[in-house]
Amino acid sequence: MAEQIEVFGQFDARRVDIAVDSEGGLSCQKSIDKARITNTFGGDQLNAALDAVKNKKGYVRGYENQAKKFYISRKDCPVRNFCEDLAGPNKREEAIQMFDALFWGSWIACNDMPDQAKDWLDARVKDYNDGIYMDFICDCRKFRGNDADKSQASEMTRADYPFDCHGYTLKKYIEEEARKFNN
Repeated sequence: MAEQIEVFGQFDARRVDIAVDSEGGLSCQKSIDKARITNTFGGDQLNAALDAVKNKKGYVRGYENQAKKFYISRKDCPVRNFCEDLAGPNKREEAIQMFDALFWGSWIACNDMPDQAKDWLDARVKDYNDGIYMDFICDCRKFRGNDADKSQASEMTRADYPFDCHGYTLKKYIEEEARKFNN
């Protein structure tokens, strides 16, 4: 089951979970291989092309509850991590920690959130309560959770693309506010 709010890197895309059943007498290994092909970008395209030929169906341009995309690192986003400007280049990990401290320690604890950020977050809480899926896309990472392995990545690689993101702070806040609203 996909999460209602996902935090993605630059090259991520939301995928729908595909349940693989072993109908038709597929062996366990064939079932696993089919799942591996289906859950790749190339496999998705191949399956879509084969289904379109077999079923003579056109493409669906939209679908119910399509995820809204929010680019949370853009200059015009009211909840962007402006601490990156303070921390300097290759210090994104520090900037994320600074944003987290500012968000919880000042914006929430002292009730000192900028009006534009409050309006943006209130709108996302409303979207969350309405059951809308949201993708928070940030430039601090290439891929969700990053594509580098912590044990093998050099310090320079980790500085460029951290494993954390300020989007998780926003996600946590929205989910907590939605719970308060529903209780």
